[in-house]
Formats: sequence, structure tokens, C-alpha cells
Amino acid sequence: MFKSLFVTLLAAMTTGVATAAPWPLEIIDHLDDATLVIYANESDIESSPRWSPAKGAPPFGLTALFKAVGDWKKQNHYAEADGIEKVELKPIARHEKEGRWYYLVQLKDLEDDGHAHRYLAVLMNGKTIAAVKEPEAYK
Repeated sequence: MFKSLFVTLLAAMTTGVATAAPWPLEIIDHLDDATLVIYANESDIESSPRWSPAKGAPPFGLTALFKAVGDWKKQNHYAEADGIEKVELKPIARHEKEGRWYYLVQLKDLEDDGHAHRYLAVLMNGKTIAAVKEPEAYK
């Protein structure tokens, strides 16, 4: 009986591992003095177009970026007045050789209520991902 229970448990564990969702890629980046963490799925990165700065303008330009950010804000109930304060175009860590890039966006917080800025990562296929600002270390 113990042997059959062990085999059943082993089979269940193996099946669970085989069907488990893959871990997202953790991208750590900086915008000014903020350290940001982005959790992106490898499949989203692979489905975004490749780009090389030597080939001219990116396939996903600023007009498309502004639309993607606006759509994300509507879906997540952010104020329309919170505009874009800063944008940087960056290669995706561990995917630079593949020509994978993304926009790192800092949203303006117009309410001046002491809240920190909000950050987004936008892949070249329009996939928008919230970025998390790493908290300050306590001393």
C-alpha cells in the first residue's frame, strides 16, 4: 500500500511540474534615481518585434506608445490627467542580442498628494506591464 501511495504521489508531482506555468522574467532597470522591477512573460517578449537602432526608427513608435499607455490607464482606472512625464527606450536584459527592446515610462502624478510616480514598461508589440518601484532601504 505504501508503495502504491508513493507512486501515485510521485506521478502527481511530476504532472504538476509539467503543467506549471513558467516563471516570468524579472527585469531590473533604472529611471533616474528609481530602481524598477518588471515581471514579463518570455512569450510576450518573444512575440514583440525585433529592432536594431542601426535600422532606423523602432517599429512601435511614440504615437503607438501614447495610445498603449492611454489604453492601460483606462483599463486600470487611472486619471486621464496623469500624463507621461518621461520615456526611455531600453534593451530588454538577457534579450539584447535578439534585438528586443521596450519603453520605460514614468507617469506624471498631477494630484501632488505625495504619491510616488507610477511606472510602466511597454513592449514593442504594445503589451503594457506595470513596473514596481523598489522601496528605499531603511537605515
